[in-house]
Parts: sequence; C-alpha cells; structure tokens
Amino acid sequence: MNNLLKICGITTKKDAKMVLSFSENKPEYLGFVFFEKSKRYISWEDAKKIVSLIREKFGENRVKFVGVFVNENLNNDAILEKYSFLDVFQLHGDSNIETPEFCMKLKDNLKKIGNLKKTNNQEIWKAFRVKNKKNLSEISEYFMTDSILIDAFSDVKNEYGGSGKQVNVEILPLLRSSISLHQKLFIAGGINIENKDTILALSGADGIDLSSSVESFVGVKSEYKIKGFLDS
Repeated sequence: MNNLLKICGITTKKDAKMVLSFSENKPEYLGFVFFEKSKRYISWEDAKKIVSLIREKFGENRVKFVGVFVNENLNNDAILEKYSFLDVFQLHGDSNIETPEFCMKLKDNLKKIGNLKKTNNQEIWKAFRVKNKKNLSEISEYFMTDSILIDAFSDVKNEYGGSGKQVNVEILPLLRSSISLHQKLFIAGGINIENKDTILALSGADGIDLSSSVESFVGVKSEYKIKGFLDS
C-alpha cells in the first residue's frame, strides 16, 4: 500500500519485530497505548525497552513511535521527560480536557525539550471519535496539531479506541475540508483489506491506523493478517 500505515496496540518485543519484518518501510508508525483501562495497555517502562530494541535492530529512523494517551496530564515536566523516547503524542481523550489550549501548551513544551536536547520536535496528533456530521465542527479548532486521527464512536465506557467499529462512511468525504492544509489525516476503526481502498478513496486520508483488525486475539498481532495487509 502507498498510504502511511500505523500499527497500534503493540504490547511485546516479539510483535514489534514481527510487524517490521515484512517490509523495509511499512509500517511507518508503531503505537503504544498508555491508557490503563485499555485491553492493550503497556507500561511506559516496557514500551521504552521495545523502542530501544527496535532502534538498535532496525535503525534509529526505521519507524516512528506513537504514544496513545487519554486525558493524561502531559503538560508536566516529569511526565513529559518520562515519555521523551516517543516521536508522536496521540491525544485520544475528551476534547473538554484535551482542549486546543492544552495542545498549544504541549506543543510549546515539546519544542522547548527538543531545543534543549537538540532533537527533532515531537509531533502531536489529536484523535476524534466521530459519530455523525455534528461532531466535525470542533476539529478545525485543533489546527496547531500535526495530524488529525478520526476513529469510530463507541458507547462502551472507557473504550477510547480499538473497538473494531467502523467510522461512519457518510462523514468520510467531509473530513479533508475540516482540517488545515498542513495537517495529515489518519483514519482508524474497523479497517480491513476489503474496505481500506474505499475508506481511503472517500476520505482522501494520508494514512490508516490498524489495531484489532490485525490481531490473533486482543493485544497479540497476527503474522498472517499483517502480511496479508501489507501485500494487498
């Protein structure tokens, strides 16, 4: 596939190595879920060990590592320092907590850290669980983020992603006009080999985010499904 690809919900070193073993450049992103109530939760300590292993084995720039956070107090020096091994901070929580002001402050803080350490600035992605067209109005307020990720809406308590539900196809053609020109657009939620081309065509998305659709069971990635997706 030519579009950007993120495989999320990595929980083990074995899966991280396997996911990267089929291609020299796909996926471009690996995601860790730091929300403790998630079925795919991983501690920051274990995630950091995986990142170190992958960078040593595949090279520093082979893949970018994404941390998925839900209503986390990231604008705290100690917390940011703890997650400094990440390339991307994906905010997957509620917009009344992860406000545009919160994102702007986080962007400034990450820039300061990057300047101090003389490293590239880390990215911020804001995720939205969209139910219908009415939910699109607030997306444009997050112009300061690097990417917008659209996920399927779920009524299940504490289910902020990885539900396997598909995004409402009626909103897909409206997404590109809801974001700024500099932002990338990612789609998540129930994407599989059969529907990915349609979802990409309707949305004009830059990339897709896979989790449950490429698992053998919750938290364990399927070699067969990953390879099948990359070959499709």
